[in-house]
Amino acid sequence: MFTKLATITAAATLVSFTAFAQDSSSNAGSTTNAMDQAMQMDEPTANVFYSDAKARTFRPEAEWSKNWAGLKDEQRAKMKADCSTNGATPRSEGDTRICDWAGNN
Repeated sequence: MFTKLATITAAATLVSFTAFAQDSSSNAGSTTNAMDQAMQMDEPTANVFYSDAKARTFRPEAEWSKNWAGLKDEQRAKMKADCSTNGATPRSEGDTRICDWAGNN
């Protein structure tokens, strides 16, 4: 009887740890996604900085000024506001580079 009880307890413990590990990894993934999505740019704004916004491939920085000038004032203001708001949360190195650049232009 004791052997059966010990086996059931061990199995239940193993199952609970497995479930916890799956839950923890899924939460970590959503945290990463939240950080990746911290800088949400509309397509015209993303096109200022990225040649491929989905893959986040930077354009040469020399092109940014010309593309930035092509945005509407509201789009530039929103970008700067987003950068100042997101400054309190972790950002990718690329988003930090963009916000530093946008803050100076």
